[in-house]
Amino acid sequence: MEIRAESIRDQSRIRLIHESAFDTPAEADLVDSLREQAASLISLVAEQNGEVVGHVLFSPVTLEGHPNLNLMGLAPMAVYPDLQHRGIGSALVNAGLGHRAIA
Repeated sequence: MEIRAESIRDQSRIRLIHESAFDTPAEADLVDSLREQAASLISLVAEQNGEVVGHVLFSPVTLEGHPNLNLMGLAPMAVYPDLQHRGIGSALVNAGLGHRAIA
């Protein structure tokens, strides 16, 4: 399994992963919205045998009264249901936590 940065060609597959992992398309819509609105995203995919099978998104968060803090929120994250509980989501989170966003 390879963890790498999202590319434009991954976006339709990422949407399918979120739609299949959740009961509604809300998380897939959130990913699309954050991708359009937020700068400095960390968006990673897990690739297995040449197929994108998981995704995690870290996006900027602000904390009132602390404008100089550089914070990220983790959400959403999804893995194809038939591949869940195999460490793919954990690998995505760990890779994201070790990644540095460029502001």
